[in-house]
Amino acid sequence: MKIYISLFLSLFFIFSNPFSGFSQWAQDTTFKPFEDDKLVEVHGLAVDPDGKIWMQPFGATETITSSRTGQEVQTRVIYIYNADGSPADFSPLFVIEFEDGSGTDTLGIEWTGSSYEGNSGRGVEASISDGHIILSQYNFLYKVDYKTGKGLGKAVVDQCNGAITEASTDESGNIYIGCVAATDSPLIKYDSSLQNPETLFNITEGFSRDFQVSSDGNTIWYAGYTTGKILEYSREDEFSSFAEPDTILRGFKSESFDIHPITGFLWASAGSLNDFPEEPYTPQTWYAFDIDLLKSGVESPVDSIKWVSGLTGQPFDAARPRALDFSPDGKTAYVGAFSAVDTPVDVQKFVTTQQFASTESGNTSELPEGYSLDQNYPNPFNPTTSIRYSINEPAFTTLRVFDMLGREVSILVKDRVSAGTHTVTFDATGLPSGIYIYQLQSNGLTMTKQMSLIK
Repeated sequence: MKIYISLFLSLFFIFSNPFSGFSQWAQDTTFKPFEDDKLVEVHGLAVDPDGKIWMQPFGATETITSSRTGQEVQTRVIYIYNADGSPADFSPLFVIEFEDGSGTDTLGIEWTGSSYEGNSGRGVEASISDGHIILSQYNFLYKVDYKTGKGLGKAVVDQCNGAITEASTDESGNIYIGCVAATDSPLIKYDSSLQNPETLFNITEGFSRDFQVSSDGNTIWYAGYTTGKILEYSREDEFSSFAEPDTILRGFKSESFDIHPITGFLWASAGSLNDFPEEPYTPQTWYAFDIDLLKSGVESPVDSIKWVSGLTGQPFDAARPRALDFSPDGKTAYVGAFSAVDTPVDVQKFVTTQQFASTESGNTSELPEGYSLDQNYPNPFNPTTSIRYSINEPAFTTLRVFDMLGREVSILVKDRVSAGTHTVTFDATGLPSGIYIYQLQSNGLTMTKQMSLIK
């Protein structure tokens, strides 16, 4: 099980909306790759290991001279920008030239024998195993070297009978793809070379733009944003079949997903004005969830990023939150929106002062020395349990307990505490059975765990 910590990370929301006032992310307005609505229809973006941002418009934004007819034709491209906002040497990417010498594909244009038809941009993903870029262009999948822009592989996905979603990847390099019109449509896995397709299961409902696969490939979060929920498909291991899905995050009408590269939190957009999420979630907002807590039924967000409206004085515009990715260190986020006609900059950059770390059990090299939050004992409990924690220097410290909706139910510590190990008792008399979260904050460090009350 992973333990996640972050400096200056508030766990729960405040004010009348329990999910507002939470985010520790601020927009960096100096990032302006385009200010003329050239990317008004952003359909995907990804950040590669060098920090370059790959941005994909849905429609044609450039012209190219046809090698066959000599005529000017509209084409889709991929724009690649460095982290400082300057274009990369091979941006925009018009043509995929395959590294093995097998030929070239004009990106976004397909010759039908009598006319050119544009293959619309459908998503961009950076592989978590090698950083290379996976492009979805209608029903074409390309794997592209992030350093050179050269093609490394190609697949034509005919099983969808139409457009494909953005891809997702796992730590073994496998590439997963779904169908936009998800009515009895397959969820397909390819190997790292876009070979050997395997249908994992069929999706029976929804209209999807994106989904997310866990790093081990054994959990898949899928949202047909027209269904107002997220389906969680799980299996025991790579040799097992996926079970019937669990329904989580009811009220979400999600069009984009990502997993934070350091904390491992699952990020998902909640909805838009076109597909309004249910309360208390707000449109044009990406929420983060601890995956371990989600699997235990705890659906309280732990972070959020909100699109900045282009309408003066208005909290929302027409933008549909369709793209999200993080820099390798996790401290910079880029978000993109479809139909952002009211906002001149259609890819927005956000930065955070949070300091992230993640460790596996038994490996605490990244944890600040002398800090810990132990699992409560006993657990499950009724009605009392003990919580032990350690801090390495005197500091004002809080230890609070929250229910699954993020409501504070008890303050166990709120005082200046001496360095060392301390134990407190939580008495849940009067509280209903269920899962509760306890949160320690000291010296700017936040740690959380869950516990179960069974009466």
